[in-house]
Amino acid sequence: MKSKNSYSNLKSRHQQSGAVLFTALILLVIMTMLGITSMSTSTLQEKMAANSQEVNRSFQTAETGLQMAFDDSNAFSTANTYDDNSTPNDDSDDTYVYQITNSSLSTYGASTTYRANFRQSTAPPRGSGWDISLYSYYYFDLSGAGDTPSGANAEVKGGAYQIGPSGS
Repeated sequence: MKSKNSYSNLKSRHQQSGAVLFTALILLVIMTMLGITSMSTSTLQEKMAANSQEVNRSFQTAETGLQMAFDDSNAFSTANTYDDNSTPNDDSDDTYVYQITNSSLSTYGASTTYRANFRQSTAPPRGSGWDISLYSYYYFDLSGAGDTPSGANAEVKGGAYQIGPSGS
């Protein structure tokens, strides 16, 4: 009887050794697939982070251009006008008289362009304390555009007014 049990134990051990090998191979394939998926996901996330950084850099450059327009005393002149070519909602064909480009803005190679355009002058509102016959409000459209070497670009628009003598 002893020999019969030892033969059945020996037989079951030989049958199980193939199943363990097959299971180990399946687990190895699954772990390899998880590793490849993880690597491709991290590569995609790295690309998205770099693109986000470039878009942020171009936005900050455009903001700097807008600040440069505020700092430039020549920007707020009533001689700075533009021709909208009869398309007021389309800026692509507009011609600007005053435009400055600064391409040495940062170590990243970003460049900015800013514009200041005189829009209109109006009399000060009643009760503002300004004499209507002596002073006017002068309204300007300001914009700053930022570009990076990778091709990211952004534009920021703003407006300002200044109070000055009438007729200047």
